[in-house]
Amino acid sequence: MIQPDARHSVLPAEAPGFTLSRRRFLTGLGVMAGAGALAPLLGRIEAESIATVEVSRPVLGTWARIVARDGDRARATRAVERAYAAIARVDAQMSIHRADSQIARVNAAAGSAAAPVDPEVIGVVARACRAAERSGGIYDPSILPLMRLYGFYRDDASRYPGDRAIARALEAVGWRGIAVDPARGTLALARAGAGIDLGSIGKGWAVDRAAEELRRAGIRSGLVDIGGNVYGLGVPDDRAAGWSVGVLHPKTKQVDRVFVLRDAAVATSGNHEQYKRLAGIRVGHLFDARRGRPADGHLSASVQAESGVASDVGSTTAFLLGPSGFTGWPGVQAAHFIG
Repeated sequence: MIQPDARHSVLPAEAPGFTLSRRRFLTGLGVMAGAGALAPLLGRIEAESIATVEVSRPVLGTWARIVARDGDRARATRAVERAYAAIARVDAQMSIHRADSQIARVNAAAGSAAAPVDPEVIGVVARACRAAERSGGIYDPSILPLMRLYGFYRDDASRYPGDRAIARALEAVGWRGIAVDPARGTLALARAGAGIDLGSIGKGWAVDRAAEELRRAGIRSGLVDIGGNVYGLGVPDDRAAGWSVGVLHPKTKQVDRVFVLRDAAVATSGNHEQYKRLAGIRVGHLFDARRGRPADGHLSASVQAESGVASDVGSTTAFLLGPSGFTGWPGVQAAHFIG
């Protein structure tokens, strides 16, 4: 069985206030987040003779789960496959976990040449750079040198880096060093050793592309979850306001906030799941790109937005900026901080 995402649970749409124990969460999550509490919805689906097709697969260095509901099971099945094909395209373009992706080729040519990329990659990187500028540089898509310095994407790191090592890594970090050329269809990194990591926006983009394919196939009710980035398409049934997604408290494992998604997305960022231990020090994967050090001012930040991209980059910047700094971000519908 696929392990559920530890940040979110999908709840009955009519029960916005109840809590789930960790055990109940792991055993109860139904079509969406990995195992529960959608039993009432499934009963309605059967009564209405609506087919529910759910498929889970590893993608983009995490797990994806796609659900399509339709009166025609064959159409729902085709829609899910089309959605996964869209995710595979994003993986080939933007994944940091494969050496042959377009972003990997951009990183390999850092400081020496521009690399050709698809227009979608240029658009996503340009959007990430705009978010970096808006955040004052605390968020930055060129964070890869810091991620590597602290041992992410490698297994041989054991020491917490010193000030000099951090300063050297920071010399290669900076969104202004990314040259975006839509006319030529290229991306370039000005500094040798620089690198783009789209982990804070790429999954959201993939969520949007998958949801788009469901719509194109005629699906009006479904869910897309890629590593906890969730998009609710339509409603689970005619009596629901939308798909209820609960944000779990990182420590208590109870539902701390419920987002009701109807053609909207939610993402949660925090350091409680992705971290390294260096010389006994717990290092989260979210970094203040200005200081070159892990950011841990909150347990988590969740953002509901009009799109997967907006919720993905929004939750990261919200975590880094905090409630007072995260105001007026485009496409954001709601934000929730824990800790």
